[in-house]
Amino acid sequence: VTVFNPTPGGGTSNGVTFTKNPPSNPVPTLSSISPGSKVAGDPGFTLTVTGTNFVANSKVRWNGTDRTTTYTSATSLTAAIPASDIASAGTASVTVFNPTPGGGTSAAKTFTINNPVPTITTISPTTKGAGDPGFTLTVTGTNFNPGSKVRWNGADRTTTYTSATSLTAAIPASDIV
Repeated sequence: VTVFNPTPGGGTSNGVTFTKNPPSNPVPTLSSISPGSKVAGDPGFTLTVTGTNFVANSKVRWNGTDRTTTYTSATSLTAAIPASDIASAGTASVTVFNPTPGGGTSAAKTFTINNPVPTITTISPTTKGAGDPGFTLTVTGTNFNPGSKVRWNGADRTTTYTSATSLTAAIPASDIV
């Protein structure tokens, strides 16, 4: 910046630097996420977030960690969510972050990672005699996890998780009287 005075006399002053700061980013708001849930073990997917005050370098954060984000508009972003983020049942916190100057982090939305529905292909043994002693039932199928429970006539039985395809359960003699 300089100052100029006209003649007679006058002239141009010394120059002083004016620093122009970039515009301040707003704090984003997050109003919805889509989808809002997936099943544990599903493949990776694209998450769409909607809200306000998104900027070209906004980032979608999954449990506080930036995910590859695509700016769609000031009200919409998409993010690549890898399969590793939904490998186990539980919840994840989704936020949007705008960098400085200004900026900040939106309030969170909760993403739910559901347990898959189990299936049974076989049980062993398949028969016992009335009045026989208690036994161990082996259940084979898919989508079992450490929290899975074998139910006998709707009642939980002591269950041991062997693998995602195998469980064993203690069946007491009182179940086969």
